[in-house]
Amino acid sequence: MYKLKYMAFAAVALSCCGLAACGDSYPESHVDPYDTDLLSIKIVNAGPAQNETLTGTIDEENKMVNFPRLDPASNFAAIKIEAEVSAGATVQKTEYDFSMDVEDTYKTLVLRVSNHHRYKDYFIRVRKHVDVYGADFNNVKVANFTGDNSYPDYTSSLTRCADFDGTHVLVVTRSATRPHLLKVADLRENKIAPIPLDLTDVSGGTFAYNMGALANGHVYVASLSGSKASPLKIYYWDTPKSKPEVIANINVGSIPGTGARHGDNMSLNIDKNGNGYIFFGDNGSTEILRFTVTGHKTIDTPTILPSNSGMTSSMGMYRIEDTSQYLLGGLRFPVALTDEMGSVKYQLNKDHIAAESVAARIFTFNKARYLMTCTVGYGSGSKVTPTLNLYDITKGGTVQEALERFDTGDTHTPVYSFILGGAFVTAPGVNTNYYIERDAAGNDVKLYLFASRINSGFVICELPAAVDED
Repeated sequence: MYKLKYMAFAAVALSCCGLAACGDSYPESHVDPYDTDLLSIKIVNAGPAQNETLTGTIDEENKMVNFPRLDPASNFAAIKIEAEVSAGATVQKTEYDFSMDVEDTYKTLVLRVSNHHRYKDYFIRVRKHVDVYGADFNNVKVANFTGDNSYPDYTSSLTRCADFDGTHVLVVTRSATRPHLLKVADLRENKIAPIPLDLTDVSGGTFAYNMGALANGHVYVASLSGSKASPLKIYYWDTPKSKPEVIANINVGSIPGTGARHGDNMSLNIDKNGNGYIFFGDNGSTEILRFTVTGHKTIDTPTILPSNSGMTSSMGMYRIEDTSQYLLGGLRFPVALTDEMGSVKYQLNKDHIAAESVAARIFTFNKARYLMTCTVGYGSGSKVTPTLNLYDITKGGTVQEALERFDTGDTHTPVYSFILGGAFVTAPGVNTNYYIERDAAGNDVKLYLFASRINSGFVICELPAAVDED
């Protein structure tokens, strides 16, 4: 036994000595890293004489390369670059065609860095040195009341409408809070302080309040008329603290050609003098009921407009500011340009805009034209994520030409999006609006985008005007 123990000890000792002895001379493993990093990059032929050098800024996290803006007289068809890359790596090519339309201000291409069988792609953006228009999408501030911070009343489908005018948010809810206003200044500080509307004598209809809107500092709320026998009532508050006035008590059944149910949607379109129209799309998509509005409070002249089965109760019809043109759309009816009678002048290709885009609006901010929509996410089979989308449709001399050029363009990707999220819904309740803040000289300073979705909440996105930083 003693002999066996001694032999085992000796074997272990020799083994340890052997390991210690060869540790200092053991050859290190060497594997080429084959890195594919872009370390630096510059354009070497910018300018009219093609003799200017511009150094690029590399955002490694987003794989984006930006350069100072180029003189419009540069040879964009043959932009030459010089790049420093990882040891052993190469760039796929050193000359790029950044040709673009006269109205385009930038173009993005892909630069590939290769090393043996590995590669990495970077996006290279080249911009013309021209006046900067539109919004700055890199410095957006968001007051978010969706997701984990969802506004409390957006539950059980009790809040189906909200609106925004830059000063207040109107929440038309059937919850215990009832219809109320919120100050935008409070919301920007994540403060919730409801301003309840006086609901004296607000009654009648299937629901006494279901839809609403803000205009020129005034508040409008409409009932839900669930059948022709149920009144469609419109209430008016001159200020948030005023008592309500009944400005319309409509027996829908007395109007020839009307559908059975109104008040699941409402599109108020009045000018600064309080003149214009208000539209209610029938729940069954059989017609659109239009009323004339005069002096904010006179509602008359009911008119039946055509509808489409693709509208559903999620329809909307909004006037393009300072024009007589409207945007009409619905759940499965792509955004269309119409007149006040609903006659379609042009309709977007359904494949060029996000599915289930509703509440479409067009406006101009800082000399750029935008199309704003929000997607619904309707029904258990929907694959749509409820999202606020903003599309750049600046190209084109008129709105119709802008929509046509958007359709025929190479890209249909939104320039800005915000995901409201939320589970699928089976009731209407998506709204949008916007507000443009201007300085004393009348220049556009900030753009505010608003979107609200039933059971999801609402969001206010604040975008500053783009400025020349080069």
